Amino acid sequence: MDVRFINPFLYGTAEVLEKMAFTKPFPGKPFLKTNDTACGDVSGIIGMTGDAIGSLALTFNEECIIYITNKMLHENHTEINKEVLSTVGELTNIISGAARKMMEKDNLKVFAAIPTIVFGKGHTVRHIVKGPSIVLPFQTEGGTFVLDVCLQSQIQPKEEQPSPVQQKPFDPMIFDQKAKNSAVFGKPLIPKNSTEISQDKIHQDLVKPQIVEQKDMGERIVHLKQILTETIATRDALLKQIKEQPFMEVTQRQRYKKALPSYDVKIKRLKLDLAAAEAIAKISKEDFENPKIPTNFQNYPTKQTVPKPGDKK
Repeated sequence: MDVRFINPFLYGTAEVLEKMAFTKPFPGKPFLKTNDTACGDVSGIIGMTGDAIGSLALTFNEECIIYITNKMLHENHTEINKEVLSTVGELTNIISGAARKMMEKDNLKVFAAIPTIVFGKGHTVRHIVKGPSIVLPFQTEGGTFVLDVCLQSQIQPKEEQPSPVQQKPFDPMIFDQKAKNSAVFGKPLIPKNSTEISQDKIHQDLVKPQIVEQKDMGERIVHLKQILTETIATRDALLKQIKEQPFMEVTQRQRYKKALPSYDVKIKRLKLDLAAAEAIAKISKEDFENPKIPTNFQNYPTKQTVPKPGDKK
C-alpha cells in the first residue's frame, strides 16, 4: 500500500483532534489486520474512490469516544447515544477531508462518500476492497482508537518516463514517522477563513428586528426581496464554510450550526411576507374603497311557510 495514501490520514487525525477536541493523540505501532472484526465499540466507515479505491474506518473504544465527544461539545455524556454517534460520523468526515486535502499537495485526487456508523460489542468492519488493511492505533487520555485503512492505488505507472525516485511500498514493520515527504510530513497549515461571518452579523440578522420602511407597496416588495436575497446568501455561506473548513474552531462551528435553523425560519417568514405584499399590490384602489362581498345563500334565513288551517301536521 502506497504511503502517500496512508500518511495523510495519520497526520490529519492528529491535527483534527488537537484542533477540534483539544486532545493530543499519540500514535502507536501500525499493524496489518486480516479479518473483519472491529478494534473497538463504535466505527465510522467511509468509502473512497479516485486515484485510490477502498475505505477507511475510524473505530473508538466506548470510553474514548465519550471522552472526545464531551471535549468537543463541552457536555457530559456517560454512554453512547445519538450525540456521540453523530460525533463519530462528523470526525470520520472531517478527518477524511483533511487527509484528502493533504493528498492534493501530492497531485492525488481522492473522493469520499457519506460516512456510515456501526456500533456494538464485536461489530465488524468490511472494507470495499479485499485484502489486509493497515491499522494505525492511537492512545489518548480518554482511551484508545484506531484508523483502519484499506486502499488500493489506481495510478498507472508511466513506462515512457519512469520516475528517478521509486516510491517504496508501505511496510508497517519498518514504518518511520520521520520519513521525508514534503507533501504530507510538514506541519499542515490551517486555511484561514477570510469570509468568516461574525457573531454581530448573526445577531443583527436574527435578533434585532428589521424595520421595513417604504412609501408604497412596490417599495416594500423591493425591500423584502433585498432582505430575502441577503439572508439566503448568508445562510448558504454558513453551510459552505461548515463543509469546506475541516479545521474550524469548535465554538465557531457550534455557533454556525445553531444559527442555521433560525435563518431557515427567517427565510420562510420573508417569503410569506413577500407573497402577501405582492397579493396586496394586485388589489386596485377601487377594491380597497368599495369592497364587494359576494353573497352566499347560506347567509340568508330560510323561508318558512305558514301552515294553513286544515293542513295535516
